[in-house]
Amino acid sequence: MSQSKPVLERFVRFWWVQLPFRASRFSKKLPYTFLDGLYLAAWPAVAAWFPLLALSAGLMIGWWHPGFESVFSESLVVIMIAAIVGTSSANLGLLFIAGFIFGDFFLQHTSWTQVGWRRDEGFLEHVIKVRIPLLIEYGLLYILMVKIPMITKALTAQLRVPFLPLKASFSVAAVLYVLLTGVLVYFWTQTVPVLVRPVFTWVSSRPPAEATVPLQQYEWVIIFVAIVIAAIRMLLQGMTAFRSEVGMPLDQLERELRELPPVKSLGDRVNPWFLAAAAALWSVLMIAGVYKSWIDPLFIGALIFVLLAARQQLIPVPLGVWPKLMDKIPLLIRLVFGFILIKIISSAILENAMHSTDTFRPLLLMTALSMLIIFLLTPQLPDVQQKEGEPLK
Repeated sequence: MSQSKPVLERFVRFWWVQLPFRASRFSKKLPYTFLDGLYLAAWPAVAAWFPLLALSAGLMIGWWHPGFESVFSESLVVIMIAAIVGTSSANLGLLFIAGFIFGDFFLQHTSWTQVGWRRDEGFLEHVIKVRIPLLIEYGLLYILMVKIPMITKALTAQLRVPFLPLKASFSVAAVLYVLLTGVLVYFWTQTVPVLVRPVFTWVSSRPPAEATVPLQQYEWVIIFVAIVIAAIRMLLQGMTAFRSEVGMPLDQLERELRELPPVKSLGDRVNPWFLAAAAALWSVLMIAGVYKSWIDPLFIGALIFVLLAARQQLIPVPLGVWPKLMDKIPLLIRLVFGFILIKIISSAILENAMHSTDTFRPLLLMTALSMLIIFLLTPQLPDVQQKEGEPLK
């Protein structure tokens, strides 16, 4: 027993202290992902072994494809596992995805020349038609297991109820966290059937019904599972926050994290124009399932690049006092208003437009309009140049 405790402590420190610190060398945001789920460290055995279990589970599912042939969306069980792991902790979700990508990309797809049922089509054609669409599948899984937990956490953290006691305020935030999880997972289930299409269409194959049935007929099961896990997570986090005997193991880890030296990340050294272009290219790839011709990705890519560059203040946009005005409104309220506005507009024009065409171009145009609305509701405040001799605030 005395020997197993130091082993657990070393594993816990590796997953929850050393790994986030090493990740900070690559990106400022990545450490926050690795720290999501730190509440699990209140139970050292869980914090030590669950990351390894998540990594191994992702590897085996990506390698063996249990319950599905081509994409994870064919299996309701796999989607439920992904929702459970990711909602519990974005750290566990990221490790699961890392294992899944390695198992699927290298161990499941062993041929580098086969395209669909055609063998020996050539390396380059295989990469374009098979390997690149796989990145879309991984990106969709990443949204469920990492982006949704992190977005939900960020929005909930902005909630401030000053007139309520601390426990009551936490309860309100916990309820909001659970509701937001359900809403975002619902939107995810609605978009995956369209966005996963390139895995099949780029090899001249029609997407089978099996690839979308779990998401279109059993989405309520996925949402229910995510909501239940989110509620359990909030319950456990409340225990670590308000019961000192439960949260005691976290104290030492939090002290170690605060004492870590600052590190300049690789992202700080990369040209911001390049980062904006890379992000735009990735976004263009992720929504490749709605394109009809080459002009579609060109249009949406240019729009995304301009919006990203404007948000990073690489391109001056004369918005006047609008950013300061928006900054006074809580982000969650702005986003709720934006989603309601987008829903009203899409309900008014999208349904009729989709019936009058056999392409997804109306959906693409609605996506572009949605990006513009969200950009106007979440503009970046201009950087304030500090005067010489003025103390830091």
